[in-house]
Amino acid sequence: MSEPRLPPYREAPPPAALADRIRRVWRYQADVDHAATTRVLPDGCVDLIWNGTRLFVAGPDRQAVTVTLAGGAQLTGLRLTPGVAHRLLGTSMHALADQRIDADAVLGRRGGELQQRLTDGADPVPTLLAAVDAIAVTPDPQMAWLFAQLSGTQPMRLPALAQTLGISARSLHRHCLQAFGYGPKVLDRVLRLQRLLALAPDAGTLTMAALDAGYADATHLAHDVRRLTGLTPTALLREHRG
Repeated sequence: MSEPRLPPYREAPPPAALADRIRRVWRYQADVDHAATTRVLPDGCVDLIWNGTRLFVAGPDRQAVTVTLAGGAQLTGLRLTPGVAHRLLGTSMHALADQRIDADAVLGRRGGELQQRLTDGADPVPTLLAAVDAIAVTPDPQMAWLFAQLSGTQPMRLPALAQTLGISARSLHRHCLQAFGYGPKVLDRVLRLQRLLALAPDAGTLTMAALDAGYADATHLAHDVRRLTGLTPTALLREHRG
């Protein structure tokens, strides 16, 4: 009997001790006989990725990115916990927005040494986990809270969030640029899209999923989805299910 075929993309939670720094550990394995093209949707997160030859940081995306991988390509990644990437990497996420940057350009000598260990054949997952564990850092509690609020089922409006944090709208914008790579309005839009994708499989209709996700109407839905992904809502959900 043949073994069950694993999906090309798999993810798992990190070790409990690293949950404050790592959101997910993931792997992607392209079919050995065919190149793979995939659409990476914006999610407000930053990833540290090893593709077998290159270790790089995938900065926060403001729009979907289409990536083509050679047959048999293998990627291993750590998705960093929201509110910690700017502290872990020691730079503003605004500087990394829409970028794929070599790890040594961000982490310096530490990144270069990590690249060398992986090139020498070290097992990627434990090696990457150990590297993150070795960096003394604590998350930004305000920005972690903000991300959690905007990811929730009934997020507060941005002025109320700023008021709850005790900061001005201008300060909120500055903090979001540093922590997430873009301002709070874009972050809100990105996380609403992610909420739509999470709700759609169990919703009776696209309209129901959109209203539950926080879209005001069909025009709002179509505008945001097209702006972030280049697709219609129907095409996005069809692709996402596929």
